[in-house]
Amino acid sequence: MEILRVENLCKTYGEGESRVDALKNVSFSLEKGEFAAVIGESGSGKSTLLNCIGALDAPTSGEILIDGRNLLSMKEEERTIFRRRSIGFVFQSFQLVSELNVEQNIIFPLLLDYRKPKSSEV
Repeated sequence: MEILRVENLCKTYGEGESRVDALKNVSFSLEKGEFAAVIGESGSGKSTLLNCIGALDAPTSGEILIDGRNLLSMKEEERTIFRRRSIGFVFQSFQLVSELNVEQNIIFPLLLDYRKPKSSEV
């Protein structure tokens, strides 16, 4: 079962002489249970690709389908909720809310969905 499909994904920054094509027509798919690694030199577009797939950044063009749902056809609020409920992130920096302790940072996304964490989730 296909879980992720990326088709002709492009991401361009800037214009004219300062234009940078971070992604150029990237296409691939992953089946449920399949693993993949994104490798390449610094500046090759790895983080840009992952940010687009994770709905943190919008591509210039192309299509991203996760479990059959087109990320780019979603409105911003719908995409935010989908990201919070369906996509997990491990950031290079901590990305924590400094005013919260570790446990509060972990359960914070659940609280945004008005869900009470189970004792096994804490």
